[in-house]
Amino acid sequence: MSCKVFSTWVVLATSALISLSTQNCITNWFDHDDPNGNGDSELLADLLNSYPQEICPNPIAIEAQTVSGQSASQTGNIFQVYNPTTGFSCVNANQVGGLCFDYKVRFTCPEDWCSKCRTPWFDRDNPSGPGDYETLSLTLVTYPLQVCAQPIAIEVATISGTPALPTGNNFLVYDPTQGFVCVNAQQNGGCQDYKVRFTCPVSFCHPKCVTRWFDSDNPNTNGGDSELLTVLLSMYPNEICQNPNGIEAQTISGQPASQTGNVFQSYNPTTGFSCINANQGGGVCADYKVRFTCTEEWCSKCRTTWLDRDNASGGDNERLSLLLIRYPLQVCAQPIAIEVTTISGTPALPPGNIFVVYDPLQGFACENGACQDYRVRFTCPSSFCRTQCVTRWFDSDNPNTNDGDAELLSVLHSMYPGHICPNPLGIEAKTVISNQPAYLTGNVFQVYNPTTGFSCINSNQGGVSCSDYKVRFTCPGDWCSNNRTAWFNQDNPSGPGDYETLSLTLVTYPQQVCTLPIAIEVATISGISVLPAGNNFQVFDPLLGFKCVNNQQTGGVCQDYKVRYTC
Repeated sequence: MSCKVFSTWVVLATSALISLSTQNCITNWFDHDDPNGNGDSELLADLLNSYPQEICPNPIAIEAQTVSGQSASQTGNIFQVYNPTTGFSCVNANQVGGLCFDYKVRFTCPEDWCSKCRTPWFDRDNPSGPGDYETLSLTLVTYPLQVCAQPIAIEVATISGTPALPTGNNFLVYDPTQGFVCVNAQQNGGCQDYKVRFTCPVSFCHPKCVTRWFDSDNPNTNGGDSELLTVLLSMYPNEICQNPNGIEAQTISGQPASQTGNVFQSYNPTTGFSCINANQGGGVCADYKVRFTCTEEWCSKCRTTWLDRDNASGGDNERLSLLLIRYPLQVCAQPIAIEVTTISGTPALPPGNIFVVYDPLQGFACENGACQDYRVRFTCPSSFCRTQCVTRWFDSDNPNTNDGDAELLSVLHSMYPGHICPNPLGIEAKTVISNQPAYLTGNVFQVYNPTTGFSCINSNQGGVSCSDYKVRFTCPGDWCSNNRTAWFNQDNPSGPGDYETLSLTLVTYPQQVCTLPIAIEVATISGISVLPAGNNFQVFDPLLGFKCVNNQQTGGVCQDYKVRYTC
């Protein structure tokens, strides 16, 4: 045995021993070079440069095979380098009577690297059939939203926790992009029961938002049910991210796709979902709906603040209808995505958790006996984050007539034509006399949303009557701009506060503003728009103007604001 071959065997043996004694994960295969030049070089430094997020900087073992799958030790090649700290190199000039093969390599990485973005353990199969099949494609179906579509590493262990490494074991599949398969017929004594977990790109572990459900097709057309991402993006261009990192499919009745018995042509976030009737063995596909998880970058384009109106005593109810009442003007009526975390910030995704409601159009609810205290935030259509103006207050009804107080948008439009936009983005209701926010009155509301308006029915109040309410709306920027003034800034907060009242503006800027504006916008002088709800402003009304008082601000003084009006 030559010194080079012997030293290679020692390195391989040492690497295997290190791997067996350490909790670690196995990367994907990498084929960066070929032997057409001086040889085949798969050096760690080069691979880290080409795949910076997919390999740990300090591997503890390396494995090399030909691209056809033959172990490097069986090729007869002599290797210049073969160790985890440097990588792999085969030089053509060192080979007797031939050239180097084309090689691929993979690494085992240490615990600290594997754990940076690691999934839970998954065990969807057992070896009672032909073997234990823990493939990535089947895991994506069984555990939707809990694993990435492109893992960068995999770990395999018996269900008792004993690590199982590919080297020295006859496993059919052991790869992060494919998962794991052990076939009984290929094992002496059959396969054990295995579990797997994956290391994902760090972006997968960032906060993710969940879209609403989409159902664009049914199994009675086109030979099956197809909910492909490209089609959904064309039908709903602003409601789904271009690059989802998770997908979940259910029947329209709510049954998880993994329980239907159907065979799926496609089920992954990069492609979408497809079920073909001809593949179902005489049956047909169920009718499916899908939803996606989207990346932090997409979620943040028009995102609300975190909202927490309830706690876990008896369950945590953060439904959208209730949040629209508790946080008026701060959340859109038609969100396109939702995020949920505990109040300490731990993300909570729907699969695997018993949540009664988890949908951007409905909000969130946990009603089992062990709910934590959760908070939610929504991603809204981009129009919600553009400039908005606030109307004056309207009070068209009182609770002494018609069994309650109704401030419906259709009625207000007919009574005050031109004073309210046809498509408000937000609504706020208060009592007429005391200015008490609607959510503090104890009344139960029949309607409270910007698309319909407000309604409180006396007979629903348990023996008492509704309060007398007034409402106002926020309107989109294109409506505000139809007859808009210039920005006015006639005061600053150096005194008692920033007073941009209409009466003072009429004096300071004569003939530049109408005496009866129908809407108002307020922004800091740097241009950041502000809305009244959630801010402690003493006046925010087109008929009165704007006022911020320094000594009523928590933890500071007023900023310098400017105002403009729609006339």
